[in-house]
Amino acid sequence: MPASGSRQTISSIEDFIWSNAVTGQRIQGLKTVKKALDILDQFSETRPVLGITELSKATGINKSIVYKILQTLMEGELIAQDSETRRYRLGSGIVNLAGRHLANLRPLDIARPHLLRLWEETAETIHFVVQENHSIMITQVYESSQSPRVSSHLGEIGSLHGSAAGKVFLAFGNQTLLETYLENGLEALTLKTITDTENLRTELQKIRRRGYSASNEEQEIDFCAIAAPIFDTAGNLPGALAIAVPPSRFKSKRVGELSKILLRSTNAIMDEFGTSVSLRSKF
Repeated sequence: MPASGSRQTISSIEDFIWSNAVTGQRIQGLKTVKKALDILDQFSETRPVLGITELSKATGINKSIVYKILQTLMEGELIAQDSETRRYRLGSGIVNLAGRHLANLRPLDIARPHLLRLWEETAETIHFVVQENHSIMITQVYESSQSPRVSSHLGEIGSLHGSAAGKVFLAFGNQTLLETYLENGLEALTLKTITDTENLRTELQKIRRRGYSASNEEQEIDFCAIAAPIFDTAGNLPGALAIAVPPSRFKSKRVGELSKILLRSTNAIMDEFGTSVSLRSKF
């Protein structure tokens, strides 16, 4: 029995020592990761290139450790070194990681906070809209609390030529989409719907110039809206942002005010995408 007990004690001590050794390694590893993140965080638009001494002073990390961490980060292309100055900058691996992150985010996930701010700022009904074949569909709604107001619901479908968001997809989307859509003719949804092909082409040119579209009861009566495109990094058009208002508030001055706010919102969303497209209102 004593021998067995002694063996049990020894095993427990060995387990304890091994466990703590592994834990110590993990803690040390986490500390190293934290230091690496601190180093990466020092690079910015105003400080794109840094030396070891600068990084050491900024982070409080010993120069030799900074050097070792930089060498490891260079292996993963997260850091690159200038061959002449021997100073460091962010590497292409950072861009690749950012691209993967953005690819995993749905456009609506990025846009939602901006939609909410737009709704709070304008007090109007706000839509996030996507293209579905030859139609548009509302995938997010923040409804105005004003009276009168425009009411909409998730999943609501609209035409490409009558709705403000639809005209965004025709104006800024693939040229093939426009030509295919026009082949089917333009149905008169209301008395104000554009049904002439050339008139629609002219309207789309105006939309491209000013960066947003408008629909004055062209999709349905008592429903007016303006909309602007949201481009991703590849120049694709995953969605459009729209502000819907009743005809009583769809006046030239108000449309001008809303268009500026709308374009500011879409530009902010595209900034998060990393999109280089810059749209602005001419009002």
